Amino acid sequence: MSTFGTQLKHYRSELKLSQPEFAEQVGIEQSYLSKLENDKSVPSNDTFRSILMALNLTICDFMEPLKHSVDKARLINVPDIEAWYKQQSNKQFIKQRSLVYIAILLSALGCAMFYLGHQEKLFNTKFYEYKSYGVVKDNEPDGIFHDWRTLLVEQSSEKIDAKRREMISRHDFKFIISADYKGISFVESGEQGRRLYSLTSKTPIIKPHKGHVWLEFIGILLFVVGAGLITFESKLTRQH
Repeated sequence: MSTFGTQLKHYRSELKLSQPEFAEQVGIEQSYLSKLENDKSVPSNDTFRSILMALNLTICDFMEPLKHSVDKARLINVPDIEAWYKQQSNKQFIKQRSLVYIAILLSALGCAMFYLGHQEKLFNTKFYEYKSYGVVKDNEPDGIFHDWRTLLVEQSSEKIDAKRREMISRHDFKFIISADYKGISFVESGEQGRRLYSLTSKTPIIKPHKGHVWLEFIGILLFVVGAGLITFESKLTRQH
């Protein structure tokens, strides 16, 4: 792990400057520079600023490799370095807090989506079946296929059988599955004429909607991601 001294020596070597040359640029004695590079001393705040100026580096450039350095306890005696460590700590705190908020939001959203999917709250799953026996003629009442017998003027067996055969021959069954309840019956007009549709059962048909399955899946996924972020974040919040 890098120390202040190894960092200083590394950047000085990159500039291809000897200790005497670099010490002159910084304005310190060579012996003092040697102590700094061997981690036997820490610079004063003014000397540290002069070092950065000589290296043409910002404090972030120089200190980033030392963020978790074992040298931290010594280096915070330099005011600029102490301020930099505090700034990094604040940034880390903000990142951690943001990560926690995101994790909580994802988990809450996941729970809400799973609830909506499991309770089938979002998409309609109840449908009503209506049946039509055939086309009603213009001069006939809507319920002719059910009430034809009561409408016969002559109630002889011969007439009843003839009318029954006629009505059976006119059977042209059609079904409508509706998401909306349209009452016990309703009339719908078409090119061939009008039809009376009657509800086949008061109990609606239940058809699962794929949207609810996807809501449950996405809800579980978001919750797992959120919980994972919280767990992962807790391991990263250890202060060094």
